[in-house]
Amino acid sequence: MGTGASSTLKDATQDELKTLVNSLPKEDVSKLSRAIELLDSRPRGVQQMCSQHSTLRFDASRAVPKKVMIEILEGLRSVPSSANTQPWTIVVVQGDKKAQLAAELVAKLDANDAGTSEYADLPSAMIPRMEKAVNEYRKDQQATLEGTKSAIASAPLHVLVTAPVGPCLKEEPPVDGVYLDMGSAMTAISMCAQDLGLGVHCDFAVAKYGSVYKEVLGDEFPEDHFVICGISLGYGHDPQPAACLNRLPVDETTRWTTCDPAWLMAPATPLPPSAYGLMHLVSSRHCSHSLDVSKVVPKDLISDILAAARCVTSIANSQPWAVTVIQGEARDKLSKAMLDYFDAGNNGGQSYKKYSTQNTARMQKGKDQYGFELYEQRHGLQRDDADGRRQKYRPNYEFWGAPVLLLLNLPKSSVAGTFVDVGSFMYGLLVAMHSYGLGGKPLGSVAKFTELCRQVLGEAAMPSEEHLVCGICIGWPKDGRDPREMPDWYPSRLAMDETTRFVSNSDWA
Repeated sequence: MGTGASSTLKDATQDELKTLVNSLPKEDVSKLSRAIELLDSRPRGVQQMCSQHSTLRFDASRAVPKKVMIEILEGLRSVPSSANTQPWTIVVVQGDKKAQLAAELVAKLDANDAGTSEYADLPSAMIPRMEKAVNEYRKDQQATLEGTKSAIASAPLHVLVTAPVGPCLKEEPPVDGVYLDMGSAMTAISMCAQDLGLGVHCDFAVAKYGSVYKEVLGDEFPEDHFVICGISLGYGHDPQPAACLNRLPVDETTRWTTCDPAWLMAPATPLPPSAYGLMHLVSSRHCSHSLDVSKVVPKDLISDILAAARCVTSIANSQPWAVTVIQGEARDKLSKAMLDYFDAGNNGGQSYKKYSTQNTARMQKGKDQYGFELYEQRHGLQRDDADGRRQKYRPNYEFWGAPVLLLLNLPKSSVAGTFVDVGSFMYGLLVAMHSYGLGGKPLGSVAKFTELCRQVLGEAAMPSEEHLVCGICIGWPKDGRDPREMPDWYPSRLAMDETTRFVSNSDWA
């Protein structure tokens, strides 16, 4: 049942609900009752994700304490990134500088200044469902513009997400993996802020005004970086105007053909409700490396995870992702083919650029830290032990024991902004999984064998006009561990002050 339907039910009178129920066939009444029961038992984190919206007006008189912003940024440190590089630099602008910045940005918007974004946000040729979603979003551009100006002007905080120039703008081709990480970072900030009671307004349009940021912030603007997006944060004004965008149905972006029919038809399985909110889920989420292949992950949970993840922000609401769900016989067949191919000495390679040859010093520090802690500290393998390290990499193709694998795809026409969007969606999937107590992890390794996936699964499941961005394995931790309370191994992260700058009044507390 879509957003519109649930909203209708929520606002209906008792007599209207009674009339609706009486008009349904008996089997549909049973289905409706079951659906309502399952919705009520959804984890709190998933419910929060499904209620995400864009705040259009903030209470400018109510300050956001600095400790709240620090808590959000500490949550951000748990976000996964390509080889633990953590490429983002976050700039938090408050007080007098924020007021100056907002005035200049609003003036640019009032003047319809086209500006120049340093990265491409949308493909010039979009697939039909993307084009449909973008056209729907653009129907009332004036209302969108007014909402953006209101949010920027009234929010007490403006959070700037920036990316390094070298990997993104100077390398050829650009490193799409960095853009992927940017999407995850901005989504984590939004989720943490929402759980702490803040309104959120993510805006990609401000990326075209990089010169304004550099002029207002001066030396505080990160050197050799550029703007990905701005996020307005603050406590919402009451009554609260908010923008709730329509999302594409899960089945419009998901392929289920590589799943066992019995699994697809199995009845829904309610789970005990979970009270964990998004702040806890973002902070505690990690990769699980030991999953129980024999313990079924029900199809309705996968559907709900996909439904929650689709609520993340995407540029012009484009929702460019496609997901192929792999389960049962197809899952076993694909894993065997990948293991055989890997054991024959093949390494493969992504169809897009995942890793940079121009890492900043800070990115390289995060990457080196990860390699040392994983291979040398955890497994006792020296840097030159290629065979030993290869064996530790092998379980990626066993999907770490997960009974379900998602293949996360994008159109081959994708540009930088499309990868930002799929990074947001990927992170949404990871948090929704974690909300249910499921373990798993992103598998960039799977994307190295795109052609093999196509050979094994067929063109319909892995279309040749799509990039395979990554796999995501999903399962219950093998040791009965609740990943929301007890983490598996994960690498150290850079300190918050290494990835963050504050531009604020001296008395902000």
